[in-house]
This record gives sequence, C-alpha cells and structure tokens, in this order.
Amino acid sequence: MTSTVTHATLSALVSSGYDTITTTVGVAVMVALLVLLFQKEVARVLLGMRAASWSRAFDVALVPLLIAFLVIVSARLWELLR
Repeated sequence: MTSTVTHATLSALVSSGYDTITTTVGVAVMVALLVLLFQKEVARVLLGMRAASWSRAFDVALVPLLIAFLVIVSARLWELLR
C-alpha cells in the first residue's frame, strides 16, 4: 500500500504545476496557522492559569507552520519579482 500511495502522490505532484502546488499548500498552511492561532487565543481566555502550558503546546505546532508560511510567501514573491 505504501508504494501505491507514493506512486499516487508522485503522479499528482508531477501532473500539477508549480502555481497549483504552491497555492494549494499555501492555503492549507495559512488555514492551519489561523485555526491554531485562534485556538491559542481561545485557550488563553478560557483556561486562565493553565493557559501557559497550552500556549507552549500550541507554539510547538505554530512555529513550523509559521516557518512554512514564510518560505511559501517568499518563494511566491521571488517568482513574481523574477
């Protein structure tokens, strides 16, 4: 099954263009980033004293998403300015 999934993934990536892939991944990262930021703020408001531990837990997920978002945005800007 793993080889089938890998083959299907590779064929989907090869058939799609650069713009389609970066737009799709960019939108997915942006939505995930916004949802996690929203959840972090709701947890901060509702949990009070326990918010510090939840905040650190959300930061673990937010930092890689933020880095991915910045890489995608900079790649898209680089492509536009080139």
